Amino acid sequence: MRIELTKERKILIICILISWVLLLFGILSGIQGVIGNIIFLSILIIIVPQLLFSYVNYRRMKEIELYYPNFLRDLVEATKAGLPLHKAIISVSRTNYGPLTKEIKKMANQLSWNVNVIKVLEQSQKRLKKSPILTKIIRIMIETYKSGGSIPDTLSSLSNTLSTIQETEKERASLMKQYVIAVYVISFVFIGIIVAINKLMVPIFETMSGGFAGGPIGTEVANPCTICIYGGGLECLPCTIYFNICSLFGVERIRVSCYYFGLFFCMSVVQAITGGLIAGQIGEGSVKAGIKHSVILFFITFGAFFILRHVGLIGV
Repeated sequence: MRIELTKERKILIICILISWVLLLFGILSGIQGVIGNIIFLSILIIIVPQLLFSYVNYRRMKEIELYYPNFLRDLVEATKAGLPLHKAIISVSRTNYGPLTKEIKKMANQLSWNVNVIKVLEQSQKRLKKSPILTKIIRIMIETYKSGGSIPDTLSSLSNTLSTIQETEKERASLMKQYVIAVYVISFVFIGIIVAINKLMVPIFETMSGGFAGGPIGTEVANPCTICIYGGGLECLPCTIYFNICSLFGVERIRVSCYYFGLFFCMSVVQAITGGLIAGQIGEGSVKAGIKHSVILFFITFGAFFILRHVGLIGV
């Protein structure tokens, strides 16, 4: 069985190899903190490029869907003028259809070499399989051609149907925009709650622990990462992540506030990423569309923590 190595798969293989090399160096170093950081970095190296590819492909497919009604309408005009379907496709391939142009030219080139029109449409269907609506439309075109039905009438109906679906999706996106905005508002509210908790609770924990890790009273309750400050086993991996976050933002890891700063930052990042994905599902009906919202919310969260840290509202 032949496995096709697409660009996405090649990038995935390269990212996995890089991650394995980094993990090998981490294991050879024997330093728990380094191993924890490399595991976290390796996960990002593998996941982030795949998410970006997924979003880019999603946007490309949406743009192709946007131009497809124009392609169908031009086919209608060509077939009504008396051209058979394969010659109509070759004729309209000279028109610019944006991202769809490459696909139409590929079909036209195949047809110019006398490849059967049904086979050409089936191959196009496979290339556009990530779009359920286009897959169904091409299947209807194939069945109509096989059964000898009226090609112009079928293409006209498909074009009108696809345009109606796109208009409905635009109206839905407009109606759901307020809920997408609500997701952004929730992220700011979440950060505000974190600031309030930090100002109210962390000073109490600082007092209980004597103002530093290793204090005589309440240290274990106030700072669960005390035993991990100078290293530890796998159970210290979360604390290692918190310590690295503190180092990134200039918070002393020995202080009780470091644990809560790292914890709050991780909670905010998780909330930003999941909230962005939910916003994509609400606004455009696809989790992949939420990747852009997740990226925006992540940078907003990072920037907010950076500013709040340096004005002294958290992490002190």
